[in-house]
Amino acid sequence: MLRVKKINGLEELNTFLRGGILGGKKFEGSALYGLHGLTLVFTSPAASTVTFATPGSSSQEALSLKDVVAQINAVVAGIARMHDGRLLLQHSSTKITITGASTALTALGFDATGVTGTVYAAPGGAAPALVSASNNGPNMNAYLVVTNE
Repeated sequence: MLRVKKINGLEELNTFLRGGILGGKKFEGSALYGLHGLTLVFTSPAASTVTFATPGSSSQEALSLKDVVAQINAVVAGIARMHDGRLLLQHSSTKITITGASTALTALGFDATGVTGTVYAAPGGAAPALVSASNNGPNMNAYLVVTNE
């Protein structure tokens, strides 16, 4: 089955094709409240759980976005960074999978039922594979991507 998706920017396109995930929530400030004690439960790239903790151990305290990234990277090395105000999770060689058992998904801009990235094969490869990607002109930073699922 063919799937068409609009992707904003080259970095987001690379993340999508390599099995990374990008949170749907754009954070305008530099801190998040209410994350203390919430979790992200990963099954890929490795089975592990991130439990967010504020310095004072209170859900009334904020975690900076830098602290959120650092706490994820402390458990699953090097997968988290911020991109255009959104949390981006990407591994160098495999997809990212976070289960619905996680309690921090919606706070971080992900679907509450869990999220799984897909690593796409090159065009002509076995599904899932990239069929084509094109931008909307020289002054546009958006791509239309067609994949074979």
